[in-house]
Amino acid sequence: MELSILVYVLLLIAFAKALGEAVSRLNQPEIVGELLAGIVLGPFILGKVFSDLNGMYDDEFIAQLADLGILFLMLYVGMEFSPRTLMASSWRGGAIALAGIAMPAVLGFYVFAGYGYTGPTLMFGALSMGVTALPVTIRILKDLGVVKTSTSVVIVSAALITDVVLLFAMGILLGGAEGGMDPVELSYLAGGFLGFFVLAFLIGRYLVPHVYKVLKWMRTGEAAFAVAIGIAISFAVLAERMGLPSFVGAFIAGMLLRETGTVLKVWTRVEDILSGVTLGLLAPVFFVLIGFTVDFSSVMDLFPLFLAVTFVAVIGKVFGSYVPARLFGMGRSESWAIGSMMMCKGAMELVFAKLALEMGVIDGALFSVLVLMAFVSTLLAPPLFKLFYNRAVEKGEVEPASQPYGPEALER
Repeated sequence: MELSILVYVLLLIAFAKALGEAVSRLNQPEIVGELLAGIVLGPFILGKVFSDLNGMYDDEFIAQLADLGILFLMLYVGMEFSPRTLMASSWRGGAIALAGIAMPAVLGFYVFAGYGYTGPTLMFGALSMGVTALPVTIRILKDLGVVKTSTSVVIVSAALITDVVLLFAMGILLGGAEGGMDPVELSYLAGGFLGFFVLAFLIGRYLVPHVYKVLKWMRTGEAAFAVAIGIAISFAVLAERMGLPSFVGAFIAGMLLRETGTVLKVWTRVEDILSGVTLGLLAPVFFVLIGFTVDFSSVMDLFPLFLAVTFVAVIGKVFGSYVPARLFGMGRSESWAIGSMMMCKGAMELVFAKLALEMGVIDGALFSVLVLMAFVSTLLAPPLFKLFYNRAVEKGEVEPASQPYGPEALER
């Protein structure tokens, strides 16, 4: 490995944490600073001034660090959620997810059709309007200090279901664009999705309790951390083999480990190590790389389309999530807060867009439009969520977050 690559890694982490700290002083979550760090360091700002930075944007090692950052982030936050609590919110989460996909997708269909797109490109553009990026959503909730609230449980449940539904839909669409997907292949895809969650349930029910005995035997948090990482990687590999993204497996592993490990003395040490590695090193790399992908020159050529797509992605997602939340009896401000957070994009949006670009479903200009739309949506989500969530707390619609995730975290 060249020394310059390690210098690049140190540079982007330093930029990410510095800007994250700066925006936190402005009552914004650190992820906003990390995304801005990617734009500042990217090829269209500092990259134009300092040509030595060009080797950073497409480096495979940095990309692999970013992928590892998603896995660690999802494992880390999965440990904040109880499977029982998440399942209890699955009906509300499912309704919010489906409506939050349908409304922006329908509006997006008419927008892209109006700009002359047809076939797989039209369908892809419409579906991409309904994405909610689970890793980005969870990171924002974590930064805002409300990840343990009942509102966040509903949001995470809805985001998880959204990702699974859109993965299935995108798999069919991209499979058809590549040469068709017959009923047998479609059944394999559906069976893989269902099979993963069935296996995860069985493993959690019958095998993970035995992990407790292993962890109890560990004398150091570092050894227990290694066991936790091994389990997370196993679930990530299983999810990928079943057709799901690996980070879904890491998230499920985190929830199952939470049920087993929280009563152990070494568990606090495990969480401390994971927090430092994830939030201090790996996760910022992923969010900086999102900022790298914004091509402003391409977006300017399609600026009216960018405005229309961003408007549809924001309004469709917010209203599409707000309506079912209200129908399930949630308060008005809390429902707006949920709708605001559901418009977060980033991880899945970029994965889908990159695959579509490589397969020729979309061109480079449309790719940049979708990436910048995802970026703008993610920037708008935290302040809108904070506004409506604080109102919900003031009106008594939701209970204030328990310590250390109190409402003062929203005001910092």
